[in-house]
This record gives sequence, structure tokens and C-alpha cells, in this order.
Amino acid sequence: MSLKVLFNALKNQSKNYSGKKKRHTIKTQIMLDLTNHRACQLAFSDGHTHDFTLFKGSIGYSLPQNTLVFVDLGYLGILKFHENTFIPAKRSKHHPLTQKDKQLNREIAKIRIEVEHFNAKFKTFQIMAQPYRNRRKRFELRAELICGIINHEMM
Repeated sequence: MSLKVLFNALKNQSKNYSGKKKRHTIKTQIMLDLTNHRACQLAFSDGHTHDFTLFKGSIGYSLPQNTLVFVDLGYLGILKFHENTFIPAKRSKHHPLTQKDKQLNREIAKIRIEVEHFNAKFKTFQIMAQPYRNRRKRFELRAELICGIINHEMM
């Protein structure tokens, strides 16, 4: 009897459940324009969706090929999808990074730190820093409003 209850609980599990985080999560992806330090596009998905899958489904096809993209290691397959992409080099067990790779990683990190600064401003709003307890369908609207407030402050 209890086995059936467990099976039904797994069957009826919400699509927002993230097995890695062991809770219900929503993933937010923010695309920044680094020339004027503003958020230009937002994408949302369930918590268990990979970063690159979210990128392909939302922002990737509308992105011009001549745009420079700086991403982290969560987007490993992006080089086949978008050519003007800078992704940090990764060392393997038997192949350490060369000096050229280390220098390139430092240059990418100098540019990507602006993204982290925007994320910090985004999380100064406590509704984004703490567990979101309201209706999920309103989360996107509230996140877009917060990005609009931050963009207005940057003017």
C-alpha cells in the first residue's frame, strides 16, 4: 500500500522540482547588454532545465551571429550553436591549462564580473533573494519589473 502512495507522489511531482536542489525551483536567465549595462532580455523555465537548453529555447535563435557572447561553463555546447562565443577553458586531469588559456580566462572573467554585479543588484530585492512563496505565474512579471527598476537606476 505505501509503495503505491510513493509511486503516486513521484508521478504527481511538480514540473518545477529540481532533483539537484531537492526543492521546487524556477530558473531565471538574464541577458545583459554590456555597452550600457542593462538587462535586455529575460527567460524563465523550470528548475530542472539546463542553462544551455533554456538559452536555445528562448534567446539563442533570436541572437545575431555577429554578437559577442560571454558565458560560463554551464553552456558547454554553445560553440556549435553560436560562433562568436567566449567560454572559459577547462583543465582536465592530465592536461593543465596553458598560460594562454589562463590569460584568456582572466579576460573573460573581467567582462563577466559585470554580470555578477547585476545579479547582486537583482538580489538586493528580497523577493528575489529569498524563497519565492507567491504564485509562480506572477514570478516572471515581478522579475521583469525589478529588472526595469534596475535599468532605470542605471540611466
